[in-house]
Amino acid sequence: MNKQDVLKILEAIASENYFKDYQIRKSDNSIIYKSVNGYKRVRLVYHNSFDLERKDLALEIQPHYEVRFNVLHKWFEKYSKRELKYQRDDDSVRFWGAKLGLVDEYYFLENRNCYEEDLNRMKVDVINNAKDLLEKYSSLERCYLYLVVDEMNGNHPLPYIGIEWFFERLILTRVIAPQKYDAVKGFYLKRIDEMKGWEEPNIMMYYNDLPMILEDLENTDFGSGNIVI
Repeated sequence: MNKQDVLKILEAIASENYFKDYQIRKSDNSIIYKSVNGYKRVRLVYHNSFDLERKDLALEIQPHYEVRFNVLHKWFEKYSKRELKYQRDDDSVRFWGAKLGLVDEYYFLENRNCYEEDLNRMKVDVINNAKDLLEKYSSLERCYLYLVVDEMNGNHPLPYIGIEWFFERLILTRVIAPQKYDAVKGFYLKRIDEMKGWEEPNIMMYYNDLPMILEDLENTDFGSGNIVI
């Protein structure tokens, strides 16, 4: 099986009524709903594998559920050390099965036995997960509640790689709960220092510039109020 098989599976998912307002994007094997504020996306990550249960060669697909709010990313473009085309397509929130305690990957046998059964099972799961996650995180207010508040309360593990997530959470707090900004900043700075301790490459790349970047962030007007995708 190959990319064309993945696209056929993607088309089958996109044909479901729930995704009627989504567009297929072949370049990254995704279906995406875009608005002026960002996007909601289901992306299929795949590779050739082996189905241990059925003991046969198979295509393995892992669906990712992603939401992006442009306001959390655009400001950082001037500091980003990545190619802008990647930074400009980055998500604010991303989930997959293993992260949620759900089915993580789906197998489609090379011999195509049970293909329709496998496809229908995956479609049902993808729709249910998308309804839950893409709606749950479809507003900045909900994103602040289910991301920042939950992380501070210990309900979600903190990021262990990268640094852009740090600025995104600070901007999110500036927009939704500015009165909480100092507490949120202090909480996440402890994590940044921990990551510096184990020399996480992205932290090391930006660490010396943190005071300048934070000063700029804290003097930028990001607006206020809820934003919905």
